[in-house]
Amino acid sequence: MGGCGEAARAAAKANANEITIWTHSAGSEAELAGVQQIIDDYNASPDKKATVKLQAFPQSSYNDSIISASSANNLPCLVDVDQPNTPYWAWAGILEPLTDEALLERADDLMESGKGTWNGDLYTVGYFDATVALFARKSVLDKLGIRVATVDEPWTKAEMDDALAKLKASGEWTYPFEIGTADNKSEWYAYAYAPILQSFGGDLINRDGYQSADGVLNGKEGKAFARWMRDLVAKGYISSKGGSDTALDFVNNKSGLLYGGIWSMSTFKKYAKDYDDIVVMPMTDFGHGSVTGGGSWTVGMTQSCPNKAAAQDYIRFSLQDKYVANMAKAGMNIPTTEGAQKLVPEFSDGGDMQIFTEISKKYVKMRPETPAYNFISTEFRKTIGDIMNGADVDTWLDKAVNHIDGNIQGADGYRKN
Repeated sequence: MGGCGEAARAAAKANANEITIWTHSAGSEAELAGVQQIIDDYNASPDKKATVKLQAFPQSSYNDSIISASSANNLPCLVDVDQPNTPYWAWAGILEPLTDEALLERADDLMESGKGTWNGDLYTVGYFDATVALFARKSVLDKLGIRVATVDEPWTKAEMDDALAKLKASGEWTYPFEIGTADNKSEWYAYAYAPILQSFGGDLINRDGYQSADGVLNGKEGKAFARWMRDLVAKGYISSKGGSDTALDFVNNKSGLLYGGIWSMSTFKKYAKDYDDIVVMPMTDFGHGSVTGGGSWTVGMTQSCPNKAAAQDYIRFSLQDKYVANMAKAGMNIPTTEGAQKLVPEFSDGGDMQIFTEISKKYVKMRPETPAYNFISTEFRKTIGDIMNGADVDTWLDKAVNHIDGNIQGADGYRKN
């Protein structure tokens, strides 16, 4: 394997004027076409520093392909990176920090959630972002005397508890609140439920050094969060085994309140006959401000890239507003520059999705900037899933902290090499 890696590196150096980008977008025609358009325009530019080629992978196998190629020393110059993976890939020696001055200057124009950083260095940049929100029907809220929350004035915990009680008491839904509990194999629990934990005042890990979860995941705020989540099940507000398509279930009135991602809007637009009645609201302020998740797919440069100047020049070129807008439109996500937002009607002034940009800008809290994040996410998912099904809060949170801290210590604190 080592010999194959040496041969690949030698071939790459011999052809440094041709660089390749790997993308996870093989299953998304619109997104793939957007990447190809950027590449075609760059390759046609008289100022190009290299010819760029594209290789697409299905998202389901993409990360495994990166890890396998890294082990074989056979990575391309440019790779897609799911933003929360950035610290791990940087720590593992896959990614190189972005240092080109023109690129860094352009990156300053991006929303914070459009950047992947670690230890103070910028490693990846993104064209779009996703976030989460509460969805309800205005007519339902009005009928039950529930205020429509706004970006400037989210519901308080008391308002949230009151709204859930009223929705349940109406008798219209078996489980009036849907929060995506069925998605217990992906990162959804950490992406969606950690912001609730953070709004309670806790966190997945102490962000001062990222060395321990003790006191933040299992402190009094973390325990209050966990008990609230368990009470959602105990009071019959949610099912611990929710629906597989929460947005479509909401359209079909299987729930009165949905906590879901921006992607739910595509389902609403396609299927909801009462689309104009649906309102988008920020998640509740549980005492420490409303919090929302951020960070989607980004692009970065590998350490093994033989032509880093060309790789960074391509990335800078790709961050033009027109390309950012095109990539964001492909999945109807938030464009990461203000200029691009003006080019997408849904996200420009008065657009029906502009509220997601406002929620993200005001309330985003990025996932922990640590190589341990994937382990933390998995541990959190198991722990909260068990607690919602009746496990003891104190015991399970303490156990999660022990596992998380043990993982970090076992990797020597995931310190920079």
